[in-house]
Amino acid sequence: MIIIFYLFLQISHNIYFANLHSHTEFSDGQGLPEAAYLYARDSAQIDVLAITDHTHYLTENSYQYIKSIANRYTEDGRFIALTGQEFGSLNQFGHITIFEAPNLCPVPASDLNATYRWLNQNKLVTQFNHPREGDFNYLSYDYTGDKYCSTIEVVNGSGNYTILNEQMYFLALENGWHLSPVANQDNHRKKWGDATTSAGKIPLTGILAESLTKEAIIAAILNRRTYAMEVKPKSDRIRLKDFSIDNRIMGEIYPTYNLTILIRLEVVAETGFAKIYLYKNGLIYDSVNTQNRDSIVWYKTDSTSNAYYFVKGIQLDGDQFWSAPIWVEKAPRRDQLVISPNPLKTSSKIIISLSEPKPWPTLTIYNISGEKVYDTSTYAHPMIISSQFSLEWRGIDQTGKNLPNGIYLIGIKFDSGEIFKGKIAIER
Repeated sequence: MIIIFYLFLQISHNIYFANLHSHTEFSDGQGLPEAAYLYARDSAQIDVLAITDHTHYLTENSYQYIKSIANRYTEDGRFIALTGQEFGSLNQFGHITIFEAPNLCPVPASDLNATYRWLNQNKLVTQFNHPREGDFNYLSYDYTGDKYCSTIEVVNGSGNYTILNEQMYFLALENGWHLSPVANQDNHRKKWGDATTSAGKIPLTGILAESLTKEAIIAAILNRRTYAMEVKPKSDRIRLKDFSIDNRIMGEIYPTYNLTILIRLEVVAETGFAKIYLYKNGLIYDSVNTQNRDSIVWYKTDSTSNAYYFVKGIQLDGDQFWSAPIWVEKAPRRDQLVISPNPLKTSSKIIISLSEPKPWPTLTIYNISGEKVYDTSTYAHPMIISSQFSLEWRGIDQTGKNLPNGIYLIGIKFDSGEIFKGKIAIER
């Protein structure tokens, strides 16, 4: 039996805590941008704050001023101040946040398709805010919008209201969007970073990024490496250390030839977990036996199919979290040439796996100088049509004599003209 291992190197990511939707007195909120960034950094002690004042309140000068303040308070490794703008109209298609745009969005707030085109043309990372039923054309899939609209609010609110948008998240995924969930405070009365909802919970977004820099944070948001959480008490931040499939982390689109996949989950918090569910294609597929523990490590294997997976957890005190999905795409089987053992001691098997059945091929072997030393073209081939062939070679030439140690080149040719090439070493 020959086992082929596919090795994927997983890049290390850190967890950073963010509030990606907030306002100041530059639109319909309170306080100055300077106060917002300072409060988020020093009082709320989060890693990232995005000020997202409404586009229609801003002038180009006031927007550029907020950007300058954000640059002043950004300190790599300590705190990232993002500039956004909340664009759109609740009477039209809804609200989105556009992150780090060089200028205010010039598109009419009534034209969703033009907005998608402008975002795509300018490569601007975007978030769906507090989606309601009917917003964004009922979250109908849009190929142009899908590239840069990368996150959607599952929790939004602070003060006297709470908006839970779990079903809108599920609907967007079902419609084909590639999105990750976020939870934001939509601050209008200060307390940027630790404002609570009407239920007394702090909405926060977890971001998996390689480092605490503006570039790394924006890249993480674009690549859907976010998860949404409710926090109560303030210190009980949920750390989703790992949700991966075959080492591909959440947010990724994962094409694979493997027949099975390995799902891994690791999550910790101060308060134990009552329930954790694994969703597959929008439906509960499995659950984790949490035993009310505050630290969970869980594995599951599944047959490969075209599917997306995410997890949702509920703590003992009712706080919830939602992961980003991982989209698994079952790739067509690829043609493979496997030589084992290699180097050859006494004999080796040369195995060809094909995506479709074909007649028996011809094997030719050359020495390193390009001279033919072995050829099966004169042999009578079995009349077999198959998708896998196994040919045994004992390191001999055409006359049956042992060949000297060294490197040899393998060529396998099918009647269709398809050629496989490989190398084998002889070490007796």
